[in-house]
Amino acid sequence: MKKTVQITKFSKRYLLPAKILVAVILMTVSLSAFAQQKVTVTGNVTSAEGSLPGVAIMEKGTQNGAVTDLEGNYKLSTSEDAILVFTFIGYQRTELPINGRSTIDLMMVEDIEQLEEIVVIGYGTQKKSHLTGAISKVTNEKLDQLPVSRVDDALIGQVSGVNIQATNAEAGGAPTITIRGVGSITADSGPAVVVDGVIVSADFLGNLDMNDVASFEVLKDAASAAIYGSEGSNGVILITTKSGQAGDTKFSYQTYTGYKEAHGSADYRKSVADWLAFEQAETGELSEESLYMQKIVELTGVDRDWQDVFFDGGTVTSHSLSARGGTENTTFSTALRYLSDEGVVITDDYKLYTAKLKVDSKLNDKLKFGVSVTPSYTKQRRLPTSIHNPTRQSPWLPIYHTEETLQLINRGSYPNVGVGDYFYENQLIELDFDGDGSSTRPRTSGDSNPYAQYVEREHYEYNTKLYASTYLSWKIMDGLTAKTSLGTTIEYRKRERYDGVKYHAAGASRAQYDLQNRFRTRLISDNTLSYNKDIGNHEFGALAGITIQKRTSSNSGIIGNGFSNDLLKNLQGATQIAEFEEVNTQLRKIGYFARLNYAYAGKYLVNASFRRDGSSVFGVNSKWGNFPAVSVGWNVSDEDFLSGNNLLSHLKLRVSYGLTGAERFNVGDDVVNSWPYLALLQNSNAIIDGTIVNGVSPLNIANSLLQWEASKEFNPAIDFGFFDNRVTGSLDFYSRTSNELLLQNPVSYVTGFTDGIVNLGEVRNQGWEFELRTKNMVNDLTWSTTLIASTNQNELLSFGDSNNALIQDTYGRNSQWINRIGEPISSFYGYVVDTENYDDADFRVAYVDKPWNRINGQADDTIVRDINGDGKITEDDKAILGDPYPDILYSVTNAFTYGDFDFSFMLQGSVGAQVNNIGDQYFFNWFGNRTRSGGEAQAVEDGLVPHESFIQEKVLTSEVIASADYFSLRNVSIGYNMPASLTSKLGLSKLRVYATAQNLIYLTASDYSGFNPEHIDGTDPRAYGSQRAGTPIFRTMTIGLNLDF
Repeated sequence: MKKTVQITKFSKRYLLPAKILVAVILMTVSLSAFAQQKVTVTGNVTSAEGSLPGVAIMEKGTQNGAVTDLEGNYKLSTSEDAILVFTFIGYQRTELPINGRSTIDLMMVEDIEQLEEIVVIGYGTQKKSHLTGAISKVTNEKLDQLPVSRVDDALIGQVSGVNIQATNAEAGGAPTITIRGVGSITADSGPAVVVDGVIVSADFLGNLDMNDVASFEVLKDAASAAIYGSEGSNGVILITTKSGQAGDTKFSYQTYTGYKEAHGSADYRKSVADWLAFEQAETGELSEESLYMQKIVELTGVDRDWQDVFFDGGTVTSHSLSARGGTENTTFSTALRYLSDEGVVITDDYKLYTAKLKVDSKLNDKLKFGVSVTPSYTKQRRLPTSIHNPTRQSPWLPIYHTEETLQLINRGSYPNVGVGDYFYENQLIELDFDGDGSSTRPRTSGDSNPYAQYVEREHYEYNTKLYASTYLSWKIMDGLTAKTSLGTTIEYRKRERYDGVKYHAAGASRAQYDLQNRFRTRLISDNTLSYNKDIGNHEFGALAGITIQKRTSSNSGIIGNGFSNDLLKNLQGATQIAEFEEVNTQLRKIGYFARLNYAYAGKYLVNASFRRDGSSVFGVNSKWGNFPAVSVGWNVSDEDFLSGNNLLSHLKLRVSYGLTGAERFNVGDDVVNSWPYLALLQNSNAIIDGTIVNGVSPLNIANSLLQWEASKEFNPAIDFGFFDNRVTGSLDFYSRTSNELLLQNPVSYVTGFTDGIVNLGEVRNQGWEFELRTKNMVNDLTWSTTLIASTNQNELLSFGDSNNALIQDTYGRNSQWINRIGEPISSFYGYVVDTENYDDADFRVAYVDKPWNRINGQADDTIVRDINGDGKITEDDKAILGDPYPDILYSVTNAFTYGDFDFSFMLQGSVGAQVNNIGDQYFFNWFGNRTRSGGEAQAVEDGLVPHESFIQEKVLTSEVIASADYFSLRNVSIGYNMPASLTSKLGLSKLRVYATAQNLIYLTASDYSGFNPEHIDGTDPRAYGSQRAGTPIFRTMTIGLNLDF
């Protein structure tokens, strides 16, 4: 009680002071609340692609925040003078003061540097700052606006060390891609292609939608590619396709349409009027054949070059529609595309239909599942023969007969020719125009009508393809993830080649139908276990896996002939079967691989990998190949002694060494390619007692010791950045040596064979790669520049018995290649023209009968140099004339933006390669101006040459070797993004219009006369780099439209 009383007394004693204290506290709280009155802010966060769910909005300096929902909406209660901070992965951090506002909307801007920080590597990803190998990344910012039929065409000039050559310029034609040179004789020299982590055939590059590609990563050095084993022997192109994002479904429609036209050849153009004027000026008269040509032109009015007929240009149109979206647990991306490309040559045509569905789902906190399906279908009308064949014909030759031309027909041989029939040179009657009693007619080739040669031949190729993959990943614990994936590619190709009864002067006897079917499958199972752990300054990464692959191929072909008309352009119309064939093969491969990554304090980097592959191609004792690799790096700019250095903002030193191998070789027979270690048999016929009986005979020489080709590569490099990374770049040196080359080596004739496949030879590719990127202006007007350059030197180091072996062209022209130690593979070989003592016009007039009978005609022969000085020309006077590999590849790209406008252009070119252009022999009619009988002896008597052997055919000399250098304005683009005030009224989130052009300027070397210095006929690495003028390179001009809604 006493205590109670005391408390009561205490309360009364201090009641007044307590009341005063409470009043003061309440007043303080009241004033504070008045000063920091709470407000509720709402808004919507979007990007250029649409709404952004998951954006974090924080009140700066506090833990108060919110996250946007699936529609990008948010609601946050905060003080009215607060600053809101918006952050989202891949976008620039943005701070906005409230300033009394209750609604704040924001369109976030992508952070390109942050997006590029993560790089896709073999079977995983890695921070860009932790890379120690030679890996180049290309993001699809505007590549989808280039009017290309194939995604690989869009990479031209984008990556150092990668040569993408337009060796086939038909609509939809595949370019030839090499990374750091050619390092094999019979094996495939093209890079592996990996789409979303699964290896696919390079053929699928023609079926992917550029609008669906997010990025390319190119693994160039052995240390980066060795994780793929034999698949990565020539580098790897990793393609990552776009994925959906949680939120409302966003639709995108992209289209462009334009026109293509060929870059023709001024040197090859022919004109009767110009040639007759030249002949008249040189001789004071016209030859009999010239008078005949003049008469035909007077009757028909036809005097045009065949380039004007065949290079008719064409339109290119693309439509692409995509939809992407999903929930927080499941996202999807789907797309459709249609492409029509008419090419630039008559009958050339290409159609592409492709679709894509990609779904990624988070089943729970531990499991993720995904599936991707890409079906495609293409229809292509291929060119039936090399374009040189029709375009070299005479300009006076009409396509069809008219009433006027019938008077010139040799009715004795062609009694039934009438108006509307195709006009052939052979139908002309020989006439005497100069009254000397002899008759003649003009000539070029005579066996075909150029137009009929294409139009009456229908060569179609149909490709139906399916690429599909699925994966399941399990997060076992923090940092430890198991993943299994299954990928398949299925390809069915059908070729129909019908040569009609009118395409050739010989008529129906040359008509035939060629049907080819090919069915291929590839099944790949990849299984990996990865672990990543950070402990203080130590970052560890480990990967182990196994991959199993099976490839099957079924090829069949049948040729029918005996057609009497074109009513049934298939086997039903044939009266007999000329040839038939069927070949089935199967390849199996298994690989075990592992990789370790370590980084200390983000400065000291080590990566090591090992792969062991086993292939069904090799025998029991050589089935396995081992491919180790190691690389290290040092981020010097992160050291304390360089901290705060604004001049040198980034510096990394890196070096790598690795081994890769190859087993994808081609000796010309699919069966031998699949089982070269076995003694194989083939069907054969024999005559026994006068009767033909079926039997078998050896197909190959078995080599049970055959083993993997091996390549070792050393790659030191430096990455740099200056002025707060306003200037960035890299410099790489590489040296790749490939040995144990798989090649056909000569064997004794007693074996019954001329050669057999062995491991023999060594070749080295080495060079420099330089990339420089600058941000020249970064204010309202932005300007950036990218310079890319690379060099490569190819050298044959060892070649066994095949050293100095000569290979002749497949045209029957006898031009040669030599593979000699110390020189590049496929070096051109022949006599050197004596340009000081040879003048074509003088030689032709003096030693060629009828030197004016062919338009643009030149002499078939030339004078060559006596290299060894022995007074006569022998094989010892032949020399290396060049090689088909460029010394330098370069590109310079400039990009500008101002407000909603953007403009960019790329200059790209090649220096140092040569091409064996046999087209000159055709277009300049060398074989029609051969040295007359006794002409060589006359030249000796005239003192022109000391010996008859000094006069040689031009096709055997440096006359047919031309520079393949070119300079191009490869890409030009200008675009405009419509303002949001307009697009919102139209119900769109983005509206862009643009115009692009490719190859507006394409300049070639002065000694090259053809249509395309990049074009190559044939793929034999030992005899590479020849053409007959080539399929024409072309310029393309398009306008396009992008809609997002």
